[in-house]
Amino acid sequence: MYIVGFGVDIFDNDVEANMKIVDNINKELKSLKKYNILSRVSNVTGDDIVITSLIPEELLEFHNKKIFEILYKYAEGFDDLNGVSKDKDKAKEGVSYTYVKSLSKYGDAIVLGFDTYGGESVVNDYALYVERIAKKLGYEASSSVCYEYKKIEGVGYSGKDTDDPIVIIAVKELEDIKKLSTIIYGALLAFDNLYFVRNSTPISILPPGVIYTMSAFLNGNIIDLYEGIKRRVRF
Repeated sequence: MYIVGFGVDIFDNDVEANMKIVDNINKELKSLKKYNILSRVSNVTGDDIVITSLIPEELLEFHNKKIFEILYKYAEGFDDLNGVSKDKDKAKEGVSYTYVKSLSKYGDAIVLGFDTYGGESVVNDYALYVERIAKKLGYEASSSVCYEYKKIEGVGYSGKDTDDPIVIIAVKELEDIKKLSTIIYGALLAFDNLYFVRNSTPISILPPGVIYTMSAFLNGNIIDLYEGIKRRVRF
């Protein structure tokens, strides 16, 4: 099984998501269960959403096409979607995409979504830092960061200018969620102008800067980890 993530801006402004559209997308995603796909909007970070899915490996292309159909159906803005090209040399700033192999039958994972206001390039360093930490601790992890293009199976390619990365980390046990999410939060405190926020929080910082959300994806259920981490570390 794969855990697959798409990060995309489909809204008509640069600071927040239209939650009515998010609700409609979630309803469509739930209908994919008939194909043995568990899919939800896991993160809403500023004007970016992350769709996370647990799928059988053989359904990767089918799943990706379905996600794009749903996104095109509800999008207010199409820049990210239209940045994806069948020709990798024509791919532009597009959809953030990555996937990892699941370590549990439930697809348990931590999902991070980053959002920049001005496309601050340093955001890629943040995502790669999280990926390295998770791998060093023995987890399956992958980010959407790319330096040439990113292949989206069944759909096309996103270009190297794609910003607002996502990170997916597959875990084996529920206890791993508590340990790893707290480690990640603490590690990211090292960066200036990076702010941990609740899901669905608009960008409300002094630019330049980056916000990020962190969620648990558990058997198709979503838990925003902000409140749990806040209670644990008392910030």
